[in-house]
Amino acid sequence: MTRQKFRTALAAGAVLAAMGLSNANAKTYTIALVPGIATDPFYITMQRGAAAEAKKLGVHLIWQGGASFSPETQIPILQALLAKHPDALVIAPTNKKALINPIKQYVSAHIPVISVDTTISDHGLLKSRITSNNTQGGAAAAKAIATFAHERGDVAVINVKPGISTTDARQKGFLAQMKHYPNMKVVAIEYDNDSPTKAFTEAQLLLLKYSHLKGIFGTNVFSAQGAGKAVDSSGKKGRVNVVGYDAEPGEVKLLKQGVVTTLIVQQPALEGKLGVKYAYDILSGHAGSVPKSKLLDNITATTKNANDPDISKYFYKSELAH
Repeated sequence: MTRQKFRTALAAGAVLAAMGLSNANAKTYTIALVPGIATDPFYITMQRGAAAEAKKLGVHLIWQGGASFSPETQIPILQALLAKHPDALVIAPTNKKALINPIKQYVSAHIPVISVDTTISDHGLLKSRITSNNTQGGAAAAKAIATFAHERGDVAVINVKPGISTTDARQKGFLAQMKHYPNMKVVAIEYDNDSPTKAFTEAQLLLLKYSHLKGIFGTNVFSAQGAGKAVDSSGKKGRVNVVGYDAEPGEVKLLKQGVVTTLIVQQPALEGKLGVKYAYDILSGHAGSVPKSKLLDNITATTKNANDPDISKYFYKSELAH
């Protein structure tokens, strides 16, 4: 071998060795995504967005959630996941106070935490918060009911339970907007504990108690479904306007039937996508590009525009990505 060929071969070998070392040192990050509840189409749609982004970035995604939306089911899942020490945690906390201490344990273990959808009251523990503009969504619901009622009459709210950041904000936005209509009154705020059956019963009682009731705002999927079915079964469809939140398959069916006239639709797939992207950016040394807070726009779907592809593409899915 000539001296020149030897040098060329040596240089090529060095390049190959460097490439091998680089590949050996390359790490596949593991990101855990813990939803509020694993069976809900909202969170299933979030998982689909997160899975697509994880595949794009070469990230291993762990999806694990409980069968009910409660700290009691979510906290043990977090404790079990912590033992596996994922590189990052993306979570929809089921209570803004009860989840603080479990999240502190991740922070103490130097695992960055990002909240999606819901959040906790101690924002300092989080690298980023991603959610829809829930205050604006509540205001949009109030405007829809006021327009239907010609800005006159009684309205009510059926919420989930106090202490959930998203639904608290929706109720707040709704009540603030209702103050702009002097001839309208919020006569009741009820809580259904995330049960469509209880929401149905509460709506029935509201319809009996308030003869001038013009609208009901259901702050989440179960609240809206229960209220809509109560109005329909009472024969008051078209006279009492039900405005709901989210766009799960059952709700969309009621929307197309006119039982629910308006849905304030979030973008859970985008929340999941951004949660994975921001976690990856932090882990790969680009934390400076990650915003501390990200508010996403809502989409307003009505009975009239429900079949428009530009609207229906935001409706939630019921099957996980694989």
